[in-house]
Amino acid sequence: MNIERSLRELEVLALELTPPLVLESNVCVSAVIEAMRRRGLGYALLETAGHLAGIFTERDVFLSVLDNDTVLGKPVAACMTANPGRVYGSDPVWRVIHMMHAGGYRQVPVVDNEDRILGCVRHKDIAGYLVDHYAVHVLNLPPDPEQVARAPEGG
Repeated sequence: MNIERSLRELEVLALELTPPLVLESNVCVSAVIEAMRRRGLGYALLETAGHLAGIFTERDVFLSVLDNDTVLGKPVAACMTANPGRVYGSDPVWRVIHMMHAGGYRQVPVVDNEDRILGCVRHKDIAGYLVDHYAVHVLNLPPDPEQVARAPEGG
């Protein structure tokens, strides 16, 4: 099967996703940042009453928190991206890739039909899938497929 067809047929939940960091949207910003740091994740999914309410990312830290210590004690709802783009677990991976490309996202929440959080697809998850399943095609391409080396490596 070719790469494009695979990405159009593979469901999002078939990817090997890292368990997401899910917190209540009323948690203070400093606690969310600390939880992200402890888990080594660049995002936190925020919920209210068990449903996706928003996402808080490293980008939000740079844009809303740095040089503005007053927000650290406020609820993360004040700084998160509310009602973020999302996909359903049964959506094809191709849809996530399109959302990431069009919106400049690195993480896309995965929800069920009632907006309950199932996971989060990161750009790393998609890259990992491609490397695991299409290594010959992905890892052996030069930066420019039309590029021809003028000298052997190291020469």
